[in-house]
Amino acid sequence: MTTLEANPVTQTTNEVLLEADGLKKHFPVTKGLLVSKVTGWIKAVDGVSFQVRAGETLGIVGESGCGKSTTAKMLLMLEEPTEGTIRYQGQEIRDANSEQRRAYRSSVQAVFQDPWSSLNPRMRVRDLIAEPMVINLNLSRREMQDRVAKLLNDVGLSSYHANLYPHEFSGGQRQRLAIARALSVEPRVIVLDEPVSALDVSIRAQIMNLLMDLQNEYNVSYLLIAHHLATVRYMCDWVAVMYLGQIVEYGPTKELFDNASHPYTRALMNAALPSHPDIEQEEMILTGEVPSPLNPPEGCRFHPRCPFVMERCSRDIPEVTELAPGHIVSCHLY
Repeated sequence: MTTLEANPVTQTTNEVLLEADGLKKHFPVTKGLLVSKVTGWIKAVDGVSFQVRAGETLGIVGESGCGKSTTAKMLLMLEEPTEGTIRYQGQEIRDANSEQRRAYRSSVQAVFQDPWSSLNPRMRVRDLIAEPMVINLNLSRREMQDRVAKLLNDVGLSSYHANLYPHEFSGGQRQRLAIARALSVEPRVIVLDEPVSALDVSIRAQIMNLLMDLQNEYNVSYLLIAHHLATVRYMCDWVAVMYLGQIVEYGPTKELFDNASHPYTRALMNAALPSHPDIEQEEMILTGEVPSPLNPPEGCRFHPRCPFVMERCSRDIPEVTELAPGHIVSCHLY
């Protein structure tokens, strides 16, 4: 399937902060104990392109195992890409020296799904939030204390909480701490990897509203990894739909949700509950299982499950078609 990338002409004029171009991550499958032999490759991410612009949010959605989190790990330099490039403010990260890589890690922070696993249980909150500042910023002790107090206040907590340990907080409060920690070094981009999926339903809206308020206050951009479509529709300016390691549809949020075109995108939206019980939805049931990324199908990767499959789908890679300004899809139907 052809890699999709946003059309720079039809997107907004905001500065491009983070850009992925033809990004791939293939994991080797080995056999043998003493002498291992590579017998195949798991194509977790297989050629994705997108842009994250200043002050905007890009959402990446798809089923579990489609490559969303692996994409996020490459952007965070936790995984080395097999192919493709990652550029931050026009600078290719692979060509960056150690000082530039350190600055990149400071500018691109992360908030993970489970805040408990990302917070050291032996450290007090004030030290957890101050630790990135000690490493990356040249601040006095008093300046760090003031900044910790402000960050706690900004995420809906108080300076009193600075003396507590992570286990003394609820799940929603720990996620607020993780957000404060990510903001402590004044990043330009924050990767949100399923930031609300582990929280109670009653808390999710609070955290989403908090993230949007902080985006306006700090002028930070988000890359939101999610599978919950309501979260993506509420928070994102742009949406990329991934299937089996590739982006199959990409566009502005309102345009994509109002005119979902790829059969996989339509199936995802059909699987979500409507906002009102009287709303009639298109009935679309996908057959079969998601193919293995070890041996993905030829042609269009979605064709074994597609209700609109044609003969050419199993043979030819779909071309990229622009349906509306910025709204592009990779499907033989168009």
